[in-house]
Amino acid sequence: MRSFDHRPTKLYKIPQRGRVAGVCAGVADYLDISTGAVRFMTVVLALFTSIIPALIIYAILAMVLDAKPYDLYEDEQEEEFWKQTRKAPDYTAAELRRRFRDIERRTSDMEAYMTSKRFRLERELQRLED
Repeated sequence: MRSFDHRPTKLYKIPQRGRVAGVCAGVADYLDISTGAVRFMTVVLALFTSIIPALIIYAILAMVLDAKPYDLYEDEQEEEFWKQTRKAPDYTAAELRRRFRDIERRTSDMEAYMTSKRFRLERELQRLED
């Protein structure tokens, strides 16, 4: 059974992919962009604003953010779903509603077939053949 201690939409640091503490790698994963791009933007921001506040913010994030758990997602499909959820939550909600309507329609079709006379007839014919 899966634990719900970790939220798939939360910002995590990823020390395994990081150069220092994995903060830039975590931000890149959260935003679904290149880690190099986040590192570059961090350096540019530090140069324009001052290096000391940038280092302090980085250190605070390194201490505050949890490391990304290995078992956060069951598979790549689930990981892609949660990335899309972070990018466009309204679209994802609409997509979920569409999927549930499709599941409801298919369930209704199965229920209609299972309660039909045709199903009973086919089941009886199958039983006679065996």
